[in-house]
Amino acid sequence: MAAVTTRPAQTGGAASIVRVLPLALVSFAAGTDDMVIAGVLPEISTDLDVSQPVAGQLITVYALMYALATPVVAVLTARLPRRSVLACGLAAFVTVNLLAAVTTVYAVLFALRLAAGLAAAAMTPAAFAIAAEMAPEHRRGRYLGLVTSGLPVSLVAGVPLGTWLGGSLGWQATMLFVAGVGAVAGAGLVAVPAVPGSASESLRARIAPLRNPAVLRTVAFLVVCGTGGMMQLAYIAPTVHAASSVDYRAVAAIFTVVGVVGIAAAWLGGHGADNWGPRPTLWRALTLHISLLGLISWAAWRGDVPLVLLGSLFAVQSLGSWAFNPPVQMLLLRAAPDAGPQVLSLQTTGLFLGTTLGGILGGVLLGGIDAFAVPLAGAVLGVLALPLLGRDGRSRPSHA
Repeated sequence: MAAVTTRPAQTGGAASIVRVLPLALVSFAAGTDDMVIAGVLPEISTDLDVSQPVAGQLITVYALMYALATPVVAVLTARLPRRSVLACGLAAFVTVNLLAAVTTVYAVLFALRLAAGLAAAAMTPAAFAIAAEMAPEHRRGRYLGLVTSGLPVSLVAGVPLGTWLGGSLGWQATMLFVAGVGAVAGAGLVAVPAVPGSASESLRARIAPLRNPAVLRTVAFLVVCGTGGMMQLAYIAPTVHAASSVDYRAVAAIFTVVGVVGIAAAWLGGHGADNWGPRPTLWRALTLHISLLGLISWAAWRGDVPLVLLGSLFAVQSLGSWAFNPPVQMLLLRAAPDAGPQVLSLQTTGLFLGTTLGGILGGVLLGGIDAFAVPLAGAVLGVLALPLLGRDGRSRPSHA
């Protein structure tokens, strides 16, 4: 996330929250492009004559580029007008997804996914910076929350719709859909105010909070848990197919369930962090996450599991995994209260590093063992993350 400047918002209290919707659509497009490949893995695998583990690396490479490029691009573009950065990022995003829709070579598609991750790394921090600047002071959290909501909503709407299109018309239609979302967001920029750049901040300053042991431990916890959770999400299609003989429509439906529950889980995670403290909330969420990944692994190993039962398992697992975000943010802000933008950007980097590692490890397990090994490994990683979490969570969090 880009650093938020302290300059008064250019549009003040007259800015309508409706004008933030194109910015929310930016994060929706980036989130959809990240995980939509998971819903069409079988189609890409068949059409491009590669295995599903190899096709899964198209998720990995997008996430890796996003994780590594976001802080670098934020530093390089800090002094440039935010709307210009966002417009260029969206133009590149739309272009590479259009090219992805017409390629027939896996290596070319792989390179285009790299480029898409780079475009997302440029456009999403700019969207957050514009939202922060255009918001009246008393609504800044609401504006930023609306932009952030594009990510979980992409799981509810974007990924299922992309999965359905890919199953019905071919995975190329999925890429065209993602490009179309980016184009609509770009058209909406006419309603977005111009926001000047800010003072440049070095890359060293952005990663400086990692010298704080508490910050480093929390980010490491997020990477380990994110690897397990995002690995399951990336390879959800082969897991669902192994557990229950269903088609792409069932995969799209389960993605929708995961997204809807995930939105509720994020609220519950914040509510729990306020009332129990962040670490006790994470202990509860992690226990649920680990237990349900184990049950999903059992379902994939057993096979012939009723779709309703399988969907319920994914729903409860999503309740645990998506409750992580608010308490992790509170832990980071508590550990480094004077470096809020920096530690929150480290959270994003940690999550996408987890997605990257999950894509690699999940591909190895799927190709070398079977689909049931993917959620099982996620559960094991959750157990390994427990020592990083610690037990110091008795004090009530500050609401400052």
